[in-house]
Order: sequence, then structure tokens, then C-alpha cells
Amino acid sequence: EFAGPDPRLKSLEGALQAERDEANALRNEIETIRLEKEQQEEAAKKAEASAFDPILGERIADLGDKKLYLASIESLQEIPMWEKQRAFRDERAKAIASDKKSSVVKHTFPGIFTAYRFKHTQNIGLLDGQHRLGALKHMTKNGLCDPKERNVLIEVFELNDGKQADRLFIEINKAEPVKSIDMPGEVNPNIKTTIDEAVDELRATYSDMFKVSSKCLAPHVQMDTLREDLFEADVCGRHNLRDKADLLRYIMAKNQQLGAQTDEEWLRQKAKRKSEKAFMKALEKARKHNFFLGMNKDWF
Repeated sequence: EFAGPDPRLKSLEGALQAERDEANALRNEIETIRLEKEQQEEAAKKAEASAFDPILGERIADLGDKKLYLASIESLQEIPMWEKQRAFRDERAKAIASDKKSSVVKHTFPGIFTAYRFKHTQNIGLLDGQHRLGALKHMTKNGLCDPKERNVLIEVFELNDGKQADRLFIEINKAEPVKSIDMPGEVNPNIKTTIDEAVDELRATYSDMFKVSSKCLAPHVQMDTLREDLFEADVCGRHNLRDKADLLRYIMAKNQQLGAQTDEEWLRQKAKRKSEKAFMKALEKARKHNFFLGMNKDWF
């Protein structure tokens, strides 16, 4: 009567196998969760690494066509200026830095810097903010800024080529007083180079007569305004001036003609709203420095 398997043993063995199967399922589930966790951590590390750029700093927002970064002044030293950016004037950057001493925000600037990155080459360049960046460098030298602190907000547009950079630059500056001579496509590069080099040499020769502000008073001139006036008057084209030397000869001949004028001739050219006393004081300074180009614009 005791022959054959005991039904209780068979039942217990079945229960034990079910527990083994459940344990294996739990082990598999634990392993799956562990692998998922490792993958998530690895993805997070890669995302964190991809969100940091050695020049632009930490990426804080991805808005599709543009991305926002928090950069340091030190790292931005490495970013090149866009090749068609208006001429950089260090004296203007120094003036901006000096003005910050009395600003309500002393260690940075309102607004944002704008750069581009070409999709195929990954080359980057600064489109807007070069003089503010120059000012930040001077502020760093004066101890007003920490060059390592990442507190400079910069937007970076992903572009295909230089033509898109041209259009973006124009779009950015439509509401700003950008000179026509600095607008892409507005001027023959050879004429622009001629004017830029001639005015650079004039400023070096008559440094006391050049001012940073575009609203400077006679007999002073402002560099970018002089460049624009020469371009708008088509001085090079009308007089067939082919290079810097030609343009400088023309300008200095005009300066000599102006210098030969008598007081009576000058007073006939005086603007009605300007007092005679102020006008003659400006003329006295022009004669002292032998620089008359800022007395009026008739010579153009």
C-alpha cells in the first residue's frame, strides 16, 4: 500500500519549483531595473558633457535654432569676431568700461551677447557685443569682474554658412545706428579697406582730434562717423581714389585748403544756431592742431 510517489511530496516539490521560478523572475526584474538605471546615469553624464562647451560654457537652454550659454569672460577671450563685424575700437571699449563705474549694475551688462556656430564646421564667431566684451576685459584688469565666473549670457545661432551670418547681423542691427559702410554687401571691400586704413592713419596722426562719442563737437571728429561720411559722399568713386595713399592725399589737400581760410570766410560757413564765440573757439583749437576736417562737412 506504500508503493508509488507520495502525493504530498509531489505537491511540495511543485511549490518549491514555483518559488524558484518566481525568484528567477524577480532576479531578472532586478537586473533589468539595474541596467536601466545604469543606462539612465550614463545618458545623464553624456547629456551633461554635451551641454558644456569649453568656450561658451554651460548650456542652460536649447531653443532649437539657438542655444543659450553661461560663459566666463576668460573663456570668451577665445571666441573670434565675425570677419565682417564693424571695426573694433579699443578706446570705445575703455569708455564703456569707465561708464560702468557709475552704473547701477557694475559687474556685467544688460542684454545678451550673440554668436553663431556653423553646423558643418562647428566654427563659432561673435556677431554682436564685441565692444561690451572688450569693456569686460578692461573691467577684469581693473578688478571689477571675476574673469572665471560664468555670468555672461550668450545666445548661439546654428547657421549653415556666412550668408546666413550676414543676414542675421543685418537683422540684429536694423534697430541700431550701424553705419552703411559696415553693412555686408553695401560697399566694395576695396573701398572699405581704403577708407578704414586712411582714417586709421589720420587718427594716429591727429589723435587729440578724434573722440569716442559720435556726438562730439567741432573741431573734433569721430572715427566711424568720418568713415561713414567718406563712404556716403562717394569720395573714392568721384575722385578715382584707388588706395589709402590716394585718399590721404585728397583729405590732407582739403585740410590745407580749409586751413588757409580767413576768419571772415569761416564765419560765413558758421551754422546759425552756433554762437560766434563758440565757433571761433573751435576754430582756434583747429588751428592749434592744424586739423580742420571737423569744422564742417562741406569739404566732402
